[in-house]
Amino acid sequence: MTDAVSQEWGVRIRTGCRVSFTLIDLNGETGRRNGMASMALRSPALEAVVLPHHSTIEVEADENGSAHVEAVRGLLERLREAWQGPPAKAVIREGLPPHRGFGSGTMTAVAVGRAYAQLAGVSVGAAEIARAAGRAGTSGASANLIERGGFLVDGGHLNPDDFADDPQRYLVPSRFAGGGKRPPALVSTPFPTWPVLIVIPNGNEMHGEEEREFFARTLPIPAEEARRTAHAVLMNLATSVVESDYTSFCRAVNFITYESYFKQKQIDMQSSEVKFLLEEARRGDEIDAMAMSSEGPMCYAFTRRPQAAVQWLSALRSAGIVHEFWFSGARNVAADIDWVPVLDDGRTVVA
Repeated sequence: MTDAVSQEWGVRIRTGCRVSFTLIDLNGETGRRNGMASMALRSPALEAVVLPHHSTIEVEADENGSAHVEAVRGLLERLREAWQGPPAKAVIREGLPPHRGFGSGTMTAVAVGRAYAQLAGVSVGAAEIARAAGRAGTSGASANLIERGGFLVDGGHLNPDDFADDPQRYLVPSRFAGGGKRPPALVSTPFPTWPVLIVIPNGNEMHGEEEREFFARTLPIPAEEARRTAHAVLMNLATSVVESDYTSFCRAVNFITYESYFKQKQIDMQSSEVKFLLEEARRGDEIDAMAMSSEGPMCYAFTRRPQAAVQWLSALRSAGIVHEFWFSGARNVAADIDWVPVLDDGRTVVA
């Protein structure tokens, strides 16, 4: 659009969330570290609009998005300076629940940054935005999924020459790893049309210094355990998704949740309610497979018996184990980015 027209138009971006099956290699002795098996979901969703503004960068957000206002403002100020871009106002209309396991920090930053790039007339991909935001230092899940959707396995990062001297320096959560080269997508494929049952138990929201201290205590994991996880992801989880083999997929998910080394450490940090939920899912007939995303507390499940699963979760909600739950599904497409009209009062008139 021309400069004359662009003052009457903003840019809207809509995308889903990221859920994690597992980080892959948290030992690093092979020369690479991290990597993640992940997927994009339709719900919860993220919607933001970036509008022309008077002279500064401003950011507004709903309750969920408010956790990321300062980080987004800082990102947009850096992008404006780097691109000599226009002043803008970002409005996070529908934010992702923070610190639950939905990848809200990276997804929000990359999404709003992509919208600002279009407003500024800059052709740039999600990887560059993530680097500017200081993200994707652990996995390329969120940056890749915004551009692809679906199921993803990324290859993590090449270790620096001094990795062996102090592995814990580099085996850190994403927000402390800094921005870097986006990890390559090893597997990127649509996820089958299997419903995904999102479950929010009453659990711990681990982030910030608490998460960093957890990584420092736990990593590096034994090399053999990293190999077991990598094998499970590439030879079982990913292949079952590509072949739409539900039974094999559920077997792989349950191995990661209940038998893989690092996931067990993550679950150990969770509340008694989360542990109870996972054990009941394993013992009962209502759920075929259940995963916990990142450090939780959000879990997501797969079932062929939705009515029985809902009845089971309703009882757990009444008992104070579960806060809320709903059915979602994979988002197998990239983020939607489009121009929207801006009225004199700053409102946009699009559904």
